[in-house]
Amino acid sequence: MKQFLLNVLASFLGLLLYSFVSFFLFFGMIGIAASIGGGQKNVVIKPNSVLHLNFKSEISDRGSNNSFDISTMISGSESSAGLNEILESINRAKTDPNIKGLFIDNDNLNAGFATINEIREAVVDFKESGKFVYAYADDMSQGSYYLASAADKIVLNPLGNLTFKGLQASVTYYKDALDKLGVEMQVFRHGKFKSAVEPYILNKMSDANRLQYKVLLSSIWNQTLDNISASRNISKEELNKIADSFAAFEVNQALKLNLIDGLDYRAAMLDSLAAAAGAKDADNLSLVSVKKYSKAKPVNFKQKEKIAVIYASGEIEREPSMYSTEASITPKEFVEALRSVRTDESVKAVVLRVNSPGGDALSSDIIWKEVELTKQVKPVVVSMGDYAASGGYYISCAATKIIANQSTLTGSIGVFGLYPNAEKLIHGKLGINTEVVKTNELSDLGSNYKPISEAAGKVIQNSVETVYSTFVERVSNGRNMSPDSVDEIGQGRVWSGFDAKTIGLVDDFGGLTKAIETAADIAGVSNYALVDYPKQEEGIEAIMKMLGEEVLARKINSYFGEFGKSVSSVNSIIKSQGVQARMENIVTIH
Repeated sequence: MKQFLLNVLASFLGLLLYSFVSFFLFFGMIGIAASIGGGQKNVVIKPNSVLHLNFKSEISDRGSNNSFDISTMISGSESSAGLNEILESINRAKTDPNIKGLFIDNDNLNAGFATINEIREAVVDFKESGKFVYAYADDMSQGSYYLASAADKIVLNPLGNLTFKGLQASVTYYKDALDKLGVEMQVFRHGKFKSAVEPYILNKMSDANRLQYKVLLSSIWNQTLDNISASRNISKEELNKIADSFAAFEVNQALKLNLIDGLDYRAAMLDSLAAAAGAKDADNLSLVSVKKYSKAKPVNFKQKEKIAVIYASGEIEREPSMYSTEASITPKEFVEALRSVRTDESVKAVVLRVNSPGGDALSSDIIWKEVELTKQVKPVVVSMGDYAASGGYYISCAATKIIANQSTLTGSIGVFGLYPNAEKLIHGKLGINTEVVKTNELSDLGSNYKPISEAAGKVIQNSVETVYSTFVERVSNGRNMSPDSVDEIGQGRVWSGFDAKTIGLVDDFGGLTKAIETAADIAGVSNYALVDYPKQEEGIEAIMKMLGEEVLARKINSYFGEFGKSVSSVNSIIKSQGVQARMENIVTIH
């Protein structure tokens, strides 16, 4: 009883403290908003400047245009740039006479391989201008090195380390924990590779899942080695030997192996940057962040023709989730966005940027229908990010063209239903008994306090089969493939973008920039403005949202770290309704 009272008191004090902090944060941000006055000063780029690529947090597809980012206000630092801002800035800097070069300044780049690849391709394109690209880090992760390998010069701290070891995929399994709790996950699925349910019914990886991830990792790693080999003039065989022996971890060895070009401290790198940029010295060197540079972009108000870019990032859900920092893809929001661009005569083409592991099958089909209707009026080009799998592929398959990165995780054409049975937990361990009165045999279908009956199981499995057949039909019509061919490469199997092109699931390789160029080419427009959808919340609405669900989501991630994504994923699957079209979104690739 004493411990119970202490827990209650601690919870009360925590709630009181949260309310107190939220109160002052709210009015503090109101004060900042008032001081800003709704205006924004023009940013001027000085001559002999260097574009500074320094990504301190996870890179999202789309940067926020909200001036009241709560994490920014708490930390006092500049908000993170989105991939769209990064790519646009690098492309514009290529011809900007005030920008003399790029500085890649990242220890640990928090992004998927497809995202890193898009930035790297932009850097390689930037180098064609003849401007320099330098990279520096105190310690360099594998993802950071992959980006840095495109630079003219890579320098590490003399006491730092370089991680270069190949790829691994890890999956967290919960069956043993669920057994201890007395919870049984009842599964209905179509697709032998549909592994999204495996963590709840197995305590280790199935042979089919292990096979698909081995093929997937090998494909992504081979493309990574091809690019590093071309930039550093080191054979793939030698790179694999280095990875196998972890030989590059000691930076002196990394230098000898030609993975990097020098060992020195940051001050020396700044001196080198100043000299290369034509600045007097390091003190007079102008390093321009992507966020600042994007604000210096000239706006062409006279341009009447537009290309709409619709960002579909996060899980596909019927309602937005409050337990994730990722934006959800919901039918209401995206149907509205697609209808808006479809009826806007000034919008000549649409780019649908998909970065999603999928989710609710019904919601996916609703969005698919709007994509199909939009394609009948104007070109729709899909740009695939790190993920465009299962429901993410479902909403993509109707597009005019699909552009994917070679490292994109896509496909996963398969569906499932997951129903928890907590009878042993509720009755056996907690001593809670539930009595049911019903009018019909299956009136209690979906209850979580008893096993699903054989008759109810048939109903659910039939629903799964119907949704799978519909999914296959959508892909068959959209990709001009026979249903049998789709089924053969379906079955829930995840493919890399590289392999997806070979089997006909995507049309071409590239990132967001390539997709926009393709859309413009199909639409026959050369001068156009880009407009982003869905519209972002601003001002007081954004503040209230961040003080609520985003604070909670950030708390989950701060307490659990990388495992926080698993916590969010488990919550998402457990609260899901009906048949799901989602891949195993708790898998992490390093």
